Amino acid sequence: MDMQSTLAPFMPHGMCLLWRPDLMSLHVISDALIALAYFTIPFAILGFVQGRSDLEPRHRALALLFAAFIAFCGLTHIVSIIVLWTPIYVFEGWLKALTAVISLVTAAWLAALVPLALKLPSAQSMRLEIAAHRATMRELDAARAALAVRVETTEGALRVAEQHRHQSTALLSTVIEAMPGLIYAKDRFGRMLLANEAMLKLIGKKWSQVEGRRDTEILRDRRKAELVMANDRQVMDSGQVQEIEEIIDHPGKGPRVYLSSKVPFGHGDDAVQGIVGVSVDITERKQLARDLLQVSRRSAMGQMATAIAHELNQPLAAITMFLDGGMTLLGAESGGALVQPLALAKEQSLRAGDIIRRLRAFVSGGDDVKAPENLPLLVDEACALALLGARENGVVTQITHEEAGLEVMVDRVQIEQVIVNLVRNALEAMGDRRSGTLRIVTGSGGEGLAMLSVSDDGPGISAEVAGQLFQSFVSTKGVKGMGVGLSICRTIIERHGGRIWLDPEVKSGATFRVTLPSHRRAEAA
Repeated sequence: MDMQSTLAPFMPHGMCLLWRPDLMSLHVISDALIALAYFTIPFAILGFVQGRSDLEPRHRALALLFAAFIAFCGLTHIVSIIVLWTPIYVFEGWLKALTAVISLVTAAWLAALVPLALKLPSAQSMRLEIAAHRATMRELDAARAALAVRVETTEGALRVAEQHRHQSTALLSTVIEAMPGLIYAKDRFGRMLLANEAMLKLIGKKWSQVEGRRDTEILRDRRKAELVMANDRQVMDSGQVQEIEEIIDHPGKGPRVYLSSKVPFGHGDDAVQGIVGVSVDITERKQLARDLLQVSRRSAMGQMATAIAHELNQPLAAITMFLDGGMTLLGAESGGALVQPLALAKEQSLRAGDIIRRLRAFVSGGDDVKAPENLPLLVDEACALALLGARENGVVTQITHEEAGLEVMVDRVQIEQVIVNLVRNALEAMGDRRSGTLRIVTGSGGEGLAMLSVSDDGPGISAEVAGQLFQSFVSTKGVKGMGVGLSICRTIIERHGGRIWLDPEVKSGATFRVTLPSHRRAEAA
């Protein structure tokens, strides 16, 4: 079918406008400008869609649909211009139909968006909202500035408080370190919170090694650590202050006596949070108390000895007078057969009186009467008195004098008392044995000294007793001994410039050694 047959039912082309140039120009120009505007809008929409990547997919699709609607509208105007010369009415009709469909879909979609668009705030409300937002921001800025001032003030106060805390901590640390004794603190679980330098030195640890640790982690002796923790728990459970005396082995001073106090602490009446411990070394204080007690006992003993000496002087003087009278009578009647025993008795009576007189002078602090004495003869005379009854006990006595003419500058009576005391002690040490050997040796002690040693075969003396043997009121004789004999012997020997000691190298029995300045040395001095 050709074009002429297709257009046969229609009016000849251009007849509707009668081919008037003015009308033709008007339609062509109008449709061309409308088409130009329609084609410009889709490109603007496409540019907007590409520039807004944040658009939701449905909004992007609506924009593209609207661009297509505008483009098809512009296309219909282009076709209207063409139809003025070429009668393509069928194509124009279908093009308009497609444009109508696109227009309806676009209109329906836009109609659905109208309620949402109506809810959008207007420009005025937006301006008001922006103004309100700016006012809120100004208020927030003011509040922020005020908060910054308060924060700065608070930080300043915190810095001052922290400085005061550091000062208080430093002051407390100084006070703790300056206080004598051991100071520590533990929490309720036994973890170390504080320990002064003296405490750290005692346990041989640094603070970094004990901080936050329990005694079982600090002390080497686990059994002792467990006992300490059990005692701490008892104090915390009872809430009572505990004070005890305990002996602590100090690494530099040896065993020391400490007075230890444990005080529970907490934030409430029933909330014990831990304990604070303070231990003070009272070894010297205890020793001073013992020394004062010994001085008191010695003073009482001196007063008693003075009273006894005063009371014994009169009966001894009477005994001497009666012996003189008896010797005179016996000498005249029987030729003196009993004079010698009575003379010996008189001599010992006078000697006893001399001993009492010297003892009284010694106790009262009188002057010593020293003179050159032959040490072997002095030992023999003292042993003659001390060894009475020794043979009946089965004791064999061996007296050895390495230098027969050895002289010492001494108070004869006092040194004889020392010898008698040492010999009597040796005999008593062997008293439970039915045999034994007592060895007494005199000789030179070197460097101008004379030596005297007294040895026995007794059971010996324990190391514990040997360390305090020459202290007052320490005895190996149980209730039978007063514990003052060796103490007095040491005092006498030291006042003579000598020394007395128990020989630690002798393994069996006991050997006491005494040194005294020789007469030649005394003269040289």
